[in-house]
Amino acid sequence: MMQQEEIDQLLEKKHAGNCTPEEIAFLESWYLQWNKDLPLDLTAEELHEDLLDIKAMNTILPPETKSKKLKQSLLVAASLFLILSTALFFYLQTQTRKNSVYDLALHDINPGGNKASITLANGQKLDLNNLKGGVLIGKSGLAYNDGTDISQMNPASGGTFQQLTLATPKGGQYQITLSDGTRVWLNAASALKFPSSFAGLKERRVELTGEAYFEVNHNAKQPFRVQTASQIAEDLGTSFNINSYTDEASAKTTLIAGAMQVQSLYNHQGKKQPAVVLSPSQQASINPNGIINVRVVNTAETMGWKNGDFVFDGENLKSAMRRIARWYDVEVAYETDAKASSTLILDGLVSRKSKLSEVLKWIETVGDVRFKIEGRRVTVTE
Repeated sequence: MMQQEEIDQLLEKKHAGNCTPEEIAFLESWYLQWNKDLPLDLTAEELHEDLLDIKAMNTILPPETKSKKLKQSLLVAASLFLILSTALFFYLQTQTRKNSVYDLALHDINPGGNKASITLANGQKLDLNNLKGGVLIGKSGLAYNDGTDISQMNPASGGTFQQLTLATPKGGQYQITLSDGTRVWLNAASALKFPSSFAGLKERRVELTGEAYFEVNHNAKQPFRVQTASQIAEDLGTSFNINSYTDEASAKTTLIAGAMQVQSLYNHQGKKQPAVVLSPSQQASINPNGIINVRVVNTAETMGWKNGDFVFDGENLKSAMRRIARWYDVEVAYETDAKASSTLILDGLVSRKSKLSEVLKWIETVGDVRFKIEGRRVTVTE
């Protein structure tokens, strides 16, 4: 900031008509904000007259000086425009995010929970108690894990058995203990078909659609096999997870502990594919051609659903949204300009106990994507 003495000298030069164009420009600027800087022993009328004088002097400046001042003014204006534009951009972005968060919360959807039904051999369908964690097949029939009876059927009457089906809807999960002690956790939109008893059978075969985690009670004399549309997975002393949804590109079997064998049911080029034996943390995926590919995976991601979480480990948005859709029982649609649907990769963890809006808000924070909830429809936008 200039001192009072320097200001006085410039004012004397102005009144004598000896100021340079730069000094005139400075004085005009200084007069416009004099009350913010140094006090002057001048009346308001005198200040106004001085300012008019300076403006008059400005009008007779040489063209090149005017051009220089114009360029300086344009630079200042451009700088201010850039600052204001940047501020406006971030403001609008913040407001858009706030509006998105508000809209998501306004039309929120609760997470899934314990929902399932079991269909008996005679076709009778029993809706299971949402407050119970699972069911078991005991000597007296079907019961909840706490011992409460569900059906008094005889699991194996006269050496025969019943075919039962445990099914979960979208937004549902349930757990069952089979007659041999094997425990199965069923994910959303899945079904497990199994016999009420394995007594007298050469093998313990169950059929799965969707996803389930198995902790098998191993018995080498009576192999435990899980059949899906594309494979047969055989227990060799095992806990494992099978994902075999029809809307997924491949069926995936992931070994958590022990050992297991996976056999493709498809023939490739007229030949039956050899079975593969998995080691812990290995995953066998069977593509539509029946070819089995084996790789090491992050089992925390595979087991996330059973442990109550969505775990994303380099997963693309569309794959993640299929999982979210099953758990929250929603339909997912994509706007045509939603580029993130094919480019966004997710890494992280979100609790499956969260409301839908909280999961979608988390995705919005890690990618350039927005969501709308309308009824049970989620639209992916940008």
